[in-house]
Amino acid sequence: SALVDGRADQVCVPLADIKMYALTLLGATAYTPGSYAPRLSPEAEVPHHDHSTSSWLREERASPQARVTLTVALRVEGEALKRLESTFWAVSTPGDPEYGKHLSNDQVTALLNVSHERVSAASHHFAAAGAEVTVAPNRDMLTVVMTAAEAEALLSARLHWYRHSRVKAAPRLLRAAAGYSLDASVAQHVSLVGELVQFPHIAEKATTDAAEPASSFSAAAGEEWPKGCAAAQCDNFVTPAVLAMRYKIPAAAASSSTASSMAVAEYQGQYYKTSDLATFGESCKVDVSIKETIGGDLPVAGVEAELDIEYIKAVAPAVPLTVVYNSQYSLLAWARQISSLENPPLVHSVSYGNDEKQQVSAEYMQTANTAFMKAGARGLSILFASGDQGVCGREGCGFFKKRFKPDFPAASPYITAVGGTDFVTKSVVGDEKAWVAGGGGFSDDFAIPAYQAEAVAAYLSQPDLPPKDMWNSTGRAYPDVSALAGQVNPYCVVSSGRFAGVAGTSAACPVVAGIFALLNSRRVDNGKPALGFLNPFIYQNPQGFQDVTQGKNTGGMQEYGFSAVKGWDAATGFGTPDFDALAEAVDQL
Repeated sequence: SALVDGRADQVCVPLADIKMYALTLLGATAYTPGSYAPRLSPEAEVPHHDHSTSSWLREERASPQARVTLTVALRVEGEALKRLESTFWAVSTPGDPEYGKHLSNDQVTALLNVSHERVSAASHHFAAAGAEVTVAPNRDMLTVVMTAAEAEALLSARLHWYRHSRVKAAPRLLRAAAGYSLDASVAQHVSLVGELVQFPHIAEKATTDAAEPASSFSAAAGEEWPKGCAAAQCDNFVTPAVLAMRYKIPAAAASSSTASSMAVAEYQGQYYKTSDLATFGESCKVDVSIKETIGGDLPVAGVEAELDIEYIKAVAPAVPLTVVYNSQYSLLAWARQISSLENPPLVHSVSYGNDEKQQVSAEYMQTANTAFMKAGARGLSILFASGDQGVCGREGCGFFKKRFKPDFPAASPYITAVGGTDFVTKSVVGDEKAWVAGGGGFSDDFAIPAYQAEAVAAYLSQPDLPPKDMWNSTGRAYPDVSALAGQVNPYCVVSSGRFAGVAGTSAACPVVAGIFALLNSRRVDNGKPALGFLNPFIYQNPQGFQDVTQGKNTGGMQEYGFSAVKGWDAATGFGTPDFDALAEAVDQL
C-alpha cells in the first residue's frame, strides 16, 4: 500500500480491473430463439454446486411462473473506484484535512459516475426479457423482478430450489445449479448477477437453559456479578448490567444519547416478536423499542434477530434503532437498501458472514467492498461479526493439508470486524480471554491496509504464531476489536417467550456497535460529524480498549490458532471496549 499524507492512497487493487471475464460460446441469446452470439460468464471461476460437500440440498426446478428477484451490480470503472477509495480514506482518517467531510448520496453517485448509457443498456436488456427493473439511487445496481422462465432464458441458467440439510427452519434458496452467463452486448456493463451462485452459511443458534444460581460463585477475583435482570433464569448470564460494568458504560451516556442512530441487519427468516422484546426490556430494565423496520417483518421469533436487537438496545437504549430485513442472505440487497436511504442510520451491526473461499467470486467480494466504501464515504460505520468457528471458518481447516479459512466480510479492509471473548473466571466480572471459537486471522484475498500495518507487524514479530504454511501473513488481519461472546457466561436473551443463554460473535457485534452509537452521539451533540468508518480511529487509539492477553482461537477442533497477546492480536484485535477511554479519545478529535 502506498502511503500518502499518512493514509493509504490505494490499499486493494480493484479485482474487477485485474480479473477478466471468461468468454464462452453458449449458444442462443437469452430471448431471441435461434440466434447465436458470444456470451460471458461474470463469475466463471465459481465451481458448480456439489451436493456431496454442500450443506444445501438441491430440490425441484423452479416453476416457470415463480417470481425471482435479482440484484444486478453494474460495472464501475477503475478510475472511479480509485476516486471512491481515495475519498473513503480521506474522510475516515483522523488527522487528514478531509476527515469527517462526508459525502451526500448525490456526491457518491457523481463519484461513481456510472454512465447513463450503461444503466440504460442494462435496464433495457432485462426489461426486454419481461423484467420489472428498478435503478438504485447511485446508479450502480439494478433490482430485477421476473419469472423463473424469463430468468433462465436470459441467463442461460437452470434455477433450482435448495433446502438446508440441517436447519429445517431456514428458508429455501433459488440458485443457478451450474452457473449463469450473459449476452456479451450487456455483459460489458454488468459485474455480476447476485447472488445466483453464493450459498450462505446457516447454523442453528444453540441456546442454554439457566445455569447455577448466582450465590454458588465467588467474586473474589473480580467485581461482584450484578443482578441485572429480574428473571432468575438470567443469573450468571451476561446481561445489560454486566456489559455496563465491564465496559464502563455510564447510565447517563446510555440514557441520554438520542442524537445518534443505529441499525441491525437480519436475514434468513430471522424476525422478532414485540412481546419477546417487551419481556426482555421489562426484566432487564432497558428500552427495547424499534423506530423502523425496513423490508417488512413477521411476528415470528428468531433468536439471532432478537439477540441483535436486545443487546444493541441494552447498550444504547436511547439511540433510535432500525431493523433492515431481507428474506434471504444477500449482502448486495442489504447494501442497496442502506445506500438507497437519504438519511441512513449511522452505525450498522451485521452478525452474518461466510468464508472467503465460499464466496469464491472475486467480482462478488469487490462489489461488496465497493458498497462498504460507499457507506464509509457517507459517514456510516459498518461492523461485522468475525465468525464462530475459530481459525478454520465454516469450511473447516481440511484433513491432510490444513489451512485456515478467513471470513468475509470480516476480512474486508473496509469494515470493522468484531471478535469474541470469555471471562477468564466464570461469573466474575474481570479479565477476559479469547473465545476459543472466535473468528480471526489473515485474509487470502486482501492486503494489509495501512491503518493496521504497524500493529500487525508487531504481532508478527512475536514468537507465538501458528505454522506459516497455514495462513497468509501478508493479508488484512482481523478482528479489529472484540466483546464478550463465549460460552463461559452466555448472553441472557428472550426468544419464543422464554429466557435462555446464547453465545457467539453475533452477540459481540451489536454490543460494540451500540457503544460506537453512543460515541457518535457525543460527536453529533457537539456539532461534529459522525465517526464513519471506524478502523483508522481504532488503530490510532488502542488505549480505548481493554487488552486481552489470554486464550487462543483454535475453534476447539485442532491445536493451532492465533494467541491473544499484549497489544493487537488476531484473536481479539485490540481487546474489548473501555467506554471512558474511548469517549476521551473521541472528544479530542
